[in-house]
Amino acid sequence: MNFLFAYGTLKKGHKSHHLLDGASFVSENCTEDKFQMLDMGDFPAVVKENPVSSIVGELFSVDDRTLSAIDGFEGNWFCRGEVLLKDSSVAWMYFLSDDVSYGGRSSIVSGIWLKDEGDIYE
Repeated sequence: MNFLFAYGTLKKGHKSHHLLDGASFVSENCTEDKFQMLDMGDFPAVVKENPVSSIVGELFSVDDRTLSAIDGFEGNWFCRGEVLLKDSSVAWMYFLSDDVSYGGRSSIVSGIWLKDEGDIYE
């Protein structure tokens, strides 16, 4: 089994959560290190440059097949990397690919992405 840290549309109640059918919810959690969360319109993205805040999300236990399916879903936009969480667990998390331009995107300084659209961020 693998741990997957979800901070956007994969979270419970959001439009892509169905991809985690069969996964087990472990806990609400946040990253130990600070990153920058960006508002990409319909979804958030996290980059390692310019650390702004911890990223808040949900930790799931997933099997290899589910993780592979999510890799396919995230496509060329995101790449998977390991992160240390506040509870000392290590999980996979998706970062915006270096090939994707994000100039001019607003930063979500709270590190919390709340819903799929129409959110106002701090």
